[in-house]
Amino acid sequence: MDILTNILSGLVGVLLAVLFDEPLRSIKLRSVGQAKSFFRSKKPIPIPENFSIGSIKTSFLIIDGDGDMEYTPKTLICRTENKEVELPSEILELRDRIEKREKEKEANGLPRQWNGPLLALDRYAIERTVPYEYLEVILTFRHTDYFTFQATVLSLDTNLARGSGAVLTLRQKYLNGHNYSEPITFLANGIGIVLVIITKDKKVIFSHRNTTVGARAGEIDVSVVEGIHPLHDRAIDHSGPDLFRTAIRGAQEEVGIELLQSDITFLGFGVDIEYYQWNIIGLAHISKTAQQAVEDRNRGTGGKWETRKFEMIDFNPKTVFNYLKSHKMWSPGWVAIYWALVHEWGKKKVNVAVKEIIV
Repeated sequence: MDILTNILSGLVGVLLAVLFDEPLRSIKLRSVGQAKSFFRSKKPIPIPENFSIGSIKTSFLIIDGDGDMEYTPKTLICRTENKEVELPSEILELRDRIEKREKEKEANGLPRQWNGPLLALDRYAIERTVPYEYLEVILTFRHTDYFTFQATVLSLDTNLARGSGAVLTLRQKYLNGHNYSEPITFLANGIGIVLVIITKDKKVIFSHRNTTVGARAGEIDVSVVEGIHPLHDRAIDHSGPDLFRTAIRGAQEEVGIELLQSDITFLGFGVDIEYYQWNIIGLAHISKTAQQAVEDRNRGTGGKWETRKFEMIDFNPKTVFNYLKSHKMWSPGWVAIYWALVHEWGKKKVNVAVKEIIV
């Protein structure tokens, strides 16, 4: 009987172990895993870093592109919603002040900045083509104007007085802690293209901005920086703009160079956090030499007032970086130059020059 009792007890013990011990072990393992996940989740989420090149830290956050890949006219898709950007009251006040100021200048016969239509970025959707996964993006815009651009992009750090006497800026109110990869429509005014032009004899065109322009006066710039015009750049087959037309118009007005759509390559886009300005970046090859381009420009351009002079530099990584070391250029310009060099020379050779020169 004792033997039988011991046998039965042993069988019950084995059964209990099978029924309860393994699930308990699983519960324990799950609990440990959940605890580890809990503590892992307490680590700060990495913040996307702005573009940097050697010792140069820029304020440009790349959203899409790397210099190697490119958009085509069919994969750079633009749409415009038929409604204006809605502005908060404090921005409306700033805009009214700017409009009044410029009207007073006009009345007194002084140089002024005129208002014109622009576009603001409302949203975007990044895609990839099938099966080759080429760059593709859908950009959706709303209507805005240059005075709104001045009241936002150029006024981010303007103090806004409130009834309590507290001082706050647009940047502090709307951008601090914001995910910069998500457009704030009423701030994302004046979206445009940034274009590097390379001549037939392999020189790159740099420009110096006039001291009287409203943005980045006196600084060095890449060949073309042009805001998208909702009327002049309107696409033929849909309601949105054609960014290739923007590039063609900008090159003609600013540099006096005629481009064809086939000359232009768009490489990506992003946002300059300093100005909260969104830009599509690209390059263009022209069939004329640098000297021929200068001669064409000297005969007159529609936007010549924006620049004082042009400089032509041999377009190779070492020459370009040695030139830029001693000049101030805004962040999208650095990205445009780096991407254009990568597209022409390859990332490995460009990065070697970066390590050697921009230290």
